[in-house]
Amino acid sequence: MAHSSRMAAIDLGSNSFHLLLAQPTRSGGSQVLSRQRQKVRLADGLDSNNYVSDEAIHRGLACLSSFAELLRGIPTARVRCVATATLRIAANRDQIIKAFEQVLGFPIEIISGETEAALIYQGATLSLATEAQRMLVLDIGGASTEIIVGTGTDPRHLRSLDMGCVIWHNRFFSDKSITVEACDKAIQAATELVQSHANDFLQHPWQLACGASGTFRALYDILQRENKTVIESTWLEDVLQRSIALGNISRLDQLGVRRERQPMFIGGLTILIALERVLGIKEIIRAQGALREGLLHNLVASTQAPATRES
Repeated sequence: MAHSSRMAAIDLGSNSFHLLLAQPTRSGGSQVLSRQRQKVRLADGLDSNNYVSDEAIHRGLACLSSFAELLRGIPTARVRCVATATLRIAANRDQIIKAFEQVLGFPIEIISGETEAALIYQGATLSLATEAQRMLVLDIGGASTEIIVGTGTDPRHLRSLDMGCVIWHNRFFSDKSITVEACDKAIQAATELVQSHANDFLQHPWQLACGASGTFRALYDILQRENKTVIESTWLEDVLQRSIALGNISRLDQLGVRRERQPMFIGGLTILIALERVLGIKEIIRAQGALREGLLHNLVASTQAPATRES
């Protein structure tokens, strides 16, 4: 098929930018041709007044320039690019979006936290959920955390909270030290944000909990090293204690955390532990999909929908 039949879903996250390049299939679905991920660390560039630094913007522009090469020949109607938490709050977001669109060559939509959560849920549950299965999906991003419960692939209750692994790193672990005091403060701050919404989620009991973010990818690296398959609450607490014993983010490789994930790992871990404690989560599996898969799913549906005319 020609490039004109291809489609692309782009997620401008607060920590990483993602691109899914796909081809429609005869069955009405899509086949992923390429997955691109670059750590841009956009949220790391936020100052106290929510201005994103020039350095972080330049990292984003460099990434989008490489994405633009892969998008040549694809019609605008078959490309959807969304931006999330950092660009929702950035004081200079209009300037950033204008520069990003110019380099990418396609429009960029800043989506709400609720829309982000719904897309994450769809992407995470596509390969997991049966029609009647009740699911809890967690996504710890760079600047926000999404919590969603639903049935099958249909989200029923969702929240996007203003906490993320990059923000928590900068707030509690900027000196790279991992101490009991810093971890307790990070967990308590996350707990306070989650507790005000806890009853809403506990009223929708789930059968399966899954995680969709870099924090969960990092945890699964450790799990594989230890010949385990499921994140258990007791194991998470043990990982926290082992991280504290190491004492510094630069030593997390001894735990099995890849170098590229080390800076944001402890921030994400403390948020996850707060979620686990408040919501009483006992086990979590890793979801294969996230926001970009949900975005691609919706893009496929919209491009295949029959055209309608008003009478």
